[in-house]
Amino acid sequence: MASTTQTDAQPAEAPPPGLRHRLWSFARRQFWPFLELFVLTGFAVAQPLLDVIGRSPDFLLFRQADSRDIALLAVTITFLPAAVLCGLELLSGLAGRRAQQAVHLVLVTGLLGLLGLEVAKKLTPLQGPVLVAVGVLVGLGAGLLYARASAFRLWLRFASPAPLVFLLVFLLVSPAAELIRPAPAAAKPAATGQAAAKTPIVFVLFDELPMRTLLDHQGQIDRRLFPNFAKLAGGSTWFRNATGVAGMTRWAMPAMFTGRYPAKDLAPTASRYPNNLFTLLGGAGYDMRVFEGVSQLCPRGTCTIHTPPGGHGGFRRVARDSAQLWTQLSSPSDSAVEATATLEEDTVDPNGQAASGAPEAHADKTWVRRPASLDGFLSALRPSPGGRPSVHFLHILLPHQPWKYLPSGLKYSERVVGKGPLNSGLWAKEPWPVQSTHQRHMMQANYTDQLLGTILKRMRQTGLYDRALFVVTADHGIAFTPDQQARASVTPGTVPDVLWVPLFVKRPGQDSAAVNDVNLEHVDILPTVAGMVGLRVPWTIDGVSWADTSKPARTTTQKIFYPRPGIRESYEGPSNQHIALQGLADQVVHVGDDYLDWFRFGPDAQLVGKRVRDLQVGSSGGKARVVGLNDYHHVDPATGFVPAQVGGQLTATAAGVGERPTVAVAINGVIGGMSETYTSGDNRPTWFSTMVSDSLMRRGDNQFELFLVDSVGGKPRLRPLALTG
Repeated sequence: MASTTQTDAQPAEAPPPGLRHRLWSFARRQFWPFLELFVLTGFAVAQPLLDVIGRSPDFLLFRQADSRDIALLAVTITFLPAAVLCGLELLSGLAGRRAQQAVHLVLVTGLLGLLGLEVAKKLTPLQGPVLVAVGVLVGLGAGLLYARASAFRLWLRFASPAPLVFLLVFLLVSPAAELIRPAPAAAKPAATGQAAAKTPIVFVLFDELPMRTLLDHQGQIDRRLFPNFAKLAGGSTWFRNATGVAGMTRWAMPAMFTGRYPAKDLAPTASRYPNNLFTLLGGAGYDMRVFEGVSQLCPRGTCTIHTPPGGHGGFRRVARDSAQLWTQLSSPSDSAVEATATLEEDTVDPNGQAASGAPEAHADKTWVRRPASLDGFLSALRPSPGGRPSVHFLHILLPHQPWKYLPSGLKYSERVVGKGPLNSGLWAKEPWPVQSTHQRHMMQANYTDQLLGTILKRMRQTGLYDRALFVVTADHGIAFTPDQQARASVTPGTVPDVLWVPLFVKRPGQDSAAVNDVNLEHVDILPTVAGMVGLRVPWTIDGVSWADTSKPARTTTQKIFYPRPGIRESYEGPSNQHIALQGLADQVVHVGDDYLDWFRFGPDAQLVGKRVRDLQVGSSGGKARVVGLNDYHHVDPATGFVPAQVGGQLTATAAGVGERPTVAVAINGVIGGMSETYTSGDNRPTWFSTMVSDSLMRRGDNQFELFLVDSVGGKPRLRPLALTG
């Protein structure tokens, strides 16, 4: 009976004969194609993306990604592309094995071509259709080699561990790995037991703003360009000798808020720096309303508001932005890609209404791209109920690159031509792309001044302007010197631009201007703020308090700077401050009452604003390729965006044209901008880039013209250029 039962049950429980064998055979057939796709996507997708993100922890901090988000992102980048392509192959197998093999060959050829494009983009100045052609040729040649040479296929299989190596490098030794490692200690309030202070604090931290940007040649804040900074200086103490201690935000901010010089390269998070200004004030009973940019120094248990810019963070956002970053890496038109260029503030809705319900939108209807972090900060910028003291902190990533704001408040798409003016923090050797970028920095700094004006207005409305301790500064500056580092490291010629930053401190009730030249460094901000509100810092610090400036807290005149954590450099203070006070505002741009003055920049700048019909027009000057040429036929300022930056390359020049001709851009028959021609990774000065005024543009189709400029009888002559996109 038992034997019969066992025999009867066997057919129902055992799989059909041969099914296990067929499954094993199918898996074995798919394994090698998947492994080849895994290797190729590892080199074409995972390696470049993990390398760029791994070198920029700011990319992850800005998007409020935690350790799980980062680890999941790295695994997704490594495995998902190959899995998706393998899935497409399996679907094609429904049409037969030959169809699946053909699809596999197409995918391998495409990935090899993409890899060839990326390598050529990194090693050569090629762009656009030429770079695409290189990728196609490499793909076809390598695909043919793959189809005919078994040794090539064998090499792909031997290279299969490479993507795992890329993943491990990212997770274990890249700068971003610091965000994944376990926290050494839980963040907790550092000032438990101290009596709660009564003074509200408003702290605004701008980013990448040198003091020289704000000053004219007489060392005064330029009221034409920066009226709100001038107003602030008129009712506060301006510390003219304030300097940052590092050129990178992730080192500069912890130094500022812990009072310690950057000794180690740690992530700017509360778990790495449990003793900081936010935990000090939170432990003293303050209501914390903190909007951080690329740091997480305020513990979530301490901050009542801890919203990332735009209100969205975590894995979904970092995965979406990583995908966008990879499209730039693999694009034939975007030549220079750095993760820091993606640290762009989210903005409010284009209709001008505040996204988070701030009390009011800007009165100027063209000002429709207000940063969302400012929007949230303004909503919270009011006294706490019940008389509890509050901290209102905003780190806004302006006027930090990418430079995309016009003085009108409109944004523009950045046109990166050639290798771009800034690569890995190093400026191009050619002067013009650096000078033109400096012009754009000044425009964005003017827009930043408008944001400060909005903050001042809101503070007056809520009564905080008179009641609060108000601190405004920037984490570091930036130098615009060709063939020099912008800010991470300094040379004797760039010290005044990188170290000296604006610092204004307005005490409660202060309504008159004061200027102080004490040797203040950013490590002094923590003890100074604590001293002004009556708190004691309970941990060891390097900084000193200037709460009482009648006593010399620091007697040396040297300035300390850390190009990297643990590497200490010392620079002479008084002579460099003297240079820092020789401002650049009225030297870089010459702006009067005419908005077009912002664009009267570079060679033959006097032509800007003149009608083409009023100038002499000669014979053809040649041909040029313009990036985003079609954008000028679909302009809509109501969206908040205009194509204000013009960039491209001369592809042919007529006889008699000089070696470095000047390029003029006309919008709707009016000259809107001028550009020198320059080299970019090659020996031919064929590239151009300039800004054109949004005031010349109209909604819909716009007439776009490009000219070379020469001289006849001492008068400028325009020579038209034939255009391609």
